[in-house]
Amino acid sequence: MTEPIAGRYRPVAPLPALGGVARELAVDQVADHRVAVARIAGGAQAASVERLLEAVKATRQSSLAPVLDVVRLDDDTIVHVEAQADGPLLSGAVMLPQASAVLVAADVADALAALHAAGLTHGGLAPDAVVLDASGRPVVMGAGLGTAMAISSGAPAPTASDDMRALGAILYLLVTGREATQPPASPASLASGIAPALNGLMLALLSDDARRPPPPAALVSERLRVMAGVELPIDLMPAPVAQPPLPTTPRRGISDAGLAAIVGGIALLAIVLAVAAINGGGLLNNDSSSSSGNDTGIPTFTLPQPDSLTLTVTGDTLPLPGVVTDTGVTDTAPIDTFQVFTDTTASVPAVTDTAPMTTATLTAPEATLQIN
Repeated sequence: MTEPIAGRYRPVAPLPALGGVARELAVDQVADHRVAVARIAGGAQAASVERLLEAVKATRQSSLAPVLDVVRLDDDTIVHVEAQADGPLLSGAVMLPQASAVLVAADVADALAALHAAGLTHGGLAPDAVVLDASGRPVVMGAGLGTAMAISSGAPAPTASDDMRALGAILYLLVTGREATQPPASPASLASGIAPALNGLMLALLSDDARRPPPPAALVSERLRVMAGVELPIDLMPAPVAQPPLPTTPRRGISDAGLAAIVGGIALLAIVLAVAAINGGGLLNNDSSSSSGNDTGIPTFTLPQPDSLTLTVTGDTLPLPGVVTDTGVTDTAPIDTFQVFTDTTASVPAVTDTAPMTTATLTAPEATLQIN
């Protein structure tokens, strides 16, 4: 009986190698579930390989098989343990309906986007690295194994563009049923019903031109879901294109501040004229025909409408010889303050007031104050 790996994982069957690393299906004797185990001879680079796989372990995404354990053995072998998904390998599907192939590729692109955002690469993506679970959704296995092998052997590390080309090859195979060549034939020439947008995206993914690398994983996932007619979540919706502001006609003439200053000046001038007219015994009248006084030369104050005006005559111009009020009381004594208020009374009798008083009030919709 085979000894458990790291004293815990008992191998039961081989699994397809990924990224040049052999893998085994094993049973976790502690947790009692199946796992996929890969062993990498770290050698002088054991510490770097271990750090890399620990970073992969910390990366989580729903379409990415979780790494459960990373163990460094006494001989500097690094053991990579991940959960084994139940289901057929994508390599056995060969060809899927176009809508299904697009959605599978979108989920795989999401897994790659999570790795790339963390500064990692899969390094061994292939149809054998994708398992279709019971619901038909893909689970990406073996993340980081190809990169770990490159580190331990001193080979060039795989890049994010290598991962995207591998995704393009998977999508090409699922849609056309054929493996992509280099340069690839147009997918639309190999299968019917391929939309121009999907055809162009597959060719872009398979590009080996350094000047035009494959598009990033997050963008590919978004485009594939749109092609499949899937409504994107709000946080994945493309940002609206900023629209330049509409041209405006330059403003001419007086500015708002200037207009406000003019209006304020007019209002101030009106107040000054009103005070001067009161203090100087002049006229305040909104009718030009009455501004010169009555036939006897007596100055008058005309109230234009109810509730519109209050006039105060201070001691500077007192005493007044007499006023007309609505009470019929005559007053000829000096007064300290004279106030006029408007009201709704239809008319005011013209009665001379000669009785002593302190304040006289005139009320009328349009009344005339006559000073004798």
